[in-house]
Amino acid sequence: MMRRVIGMLFKIINFLDHSYSRNVSFTFLVGICCVFLGSVSTALFVAASIAVIFINPKISFKNICKETLVLLKSVPTLSIFPLFYLLVIATNLRGDNALYDALFLAGSYWQFLIMLPVSVGLFHLSKDINFAGLFSNGCRVGLLFVVPLSLTQIHFLNLRPEGIFSNALVFASLCIAGAGLAVIEWPEDTQKTRTLSWISFVAGIVAALLTFSRGMVLPIAGVMLIAIWCRFKGETKYQPKLKTIIILGVATVATFTASLQTVNGWRIFNERILQPIEMLAEGKSFDRSISQRLDMQITGFHAFLKAPIIGHGIQNSVKEANAVSEQVLNRKTEYTYTHLHNDYLTHAVGGGLILLAIFIAVIFSPLFMAWHLNKKKKDSRLFTYGLMLTGAFSTIAMTNLVFRNDQLTTMFCLATIFIIIRYIQNMH
Repeated sequence: MMRRVIGMLFKIINFLDHSYSRNVSFTFLVGICCVFLGSVSTALFVAASIAVIFINPKISFKNICKETLVLLKSVPTLSIFPLFYLLVIATNLRGDNALYDALFLAGSYWQFLIMLPVSVGLFHLSKDINFAGLFSNGCRVGLLFVVPLSLTQIHFLNLRPEGIFSNALVFASLCIAGAGLAVIEWPEDTQKTRTLSWISFVAGIVAALLTFSRGMVLPIAGVMLIAIWCRFKGETKYQPKLKTIIILGVATVATFTASLQTVNGWRIFNERILQPIEMLAEGKSFDRSISQRLDMQITGFHAFLKAPIIGHGIQNSVKEANAVSEQVLNRKTEYTYTHLHNDYLTHAVGGGLILLAIFIAVIFSPLFMAWHLNKKKKDSRLFTYGLMLTGAFSTIAMTNLVFRNDQLTTMFCLATIFIIIRYIQNMH
């Protein structure tokens, strides 16, 4: 038994002793972690970033810097990522807590500063890997665990499903984004992996629905519409058997039925879905959660109008919205949230039209890059990947934050890095 264990360890060490194997393992593993293991994905990103930038066996740190500059000259639009990082920090360099706010945001948006050198470093470790496809496979495996975890939290822990993220909205967001990337069918996929992709897609959507997050309705609809569009466009060759469809349908219905069988499950469903519908039907005002968010949209917009060009600093967005509440709503609000539950508005209030425009450009950058590659190289699968990534995060940003949560930022930046690497591969 001991010999077998030692033999297995040597096989693993031998496998990981090659750059290609390490890159495959990292990309696949980080896909799993992004949708299932929360901040572990950020820890892996930190470790990988240090490794590929500073101790890369294939290219020196000096040459990584040089090639990053060459990449920026060849594709100037990629400068949007470090520019976004620097501008976010700069908008907070005023006020009593300027230094603290700037340092906090420097630590919250750090992924954007190193995206390009990490892309260069990973490319040199393995120049022919389909990183995006491997990341999709990792998401597929990770999503197999999210529904059992959700049911466990509902039935045994009396919690609203939140994975291990301690935040139902973050959990739902990552499940939706992961589902969108998992369902893409890559040329190297076998029939079994195509079946897995659709099972994982359904699992991700079901897990997001089990949170009963009303703000996730639009992201779920967006990702599902893109999946349907890919189906009719012929991007998928998967032909599900009737048995598979029936099993998935029965499993989905059984999952929701099971989630409503406990006091906790019914309470969540009643509070978040049934009661708001009943209140609207009776002509009453929205429930407290919806009303607060609507108020923040109104006051946030008026706060934006007070400084439409340079904003007030992202850390001050809620404070500025509260400051105009009495004038706008005829009552004083004292919301203590860290954001306005609309990341477009949060960045607009924080940095004015300038930061808002750059924020939108960043959100849509995966789509634009993938579209450009598809136009030049007919890389349609990567275009679908970019479309799914942008579709998920652009709609999530309408009701939630996306770039001050380490798990959401890590997933977006890693998934985008894999498109940038494809850019570099085509340049060579």
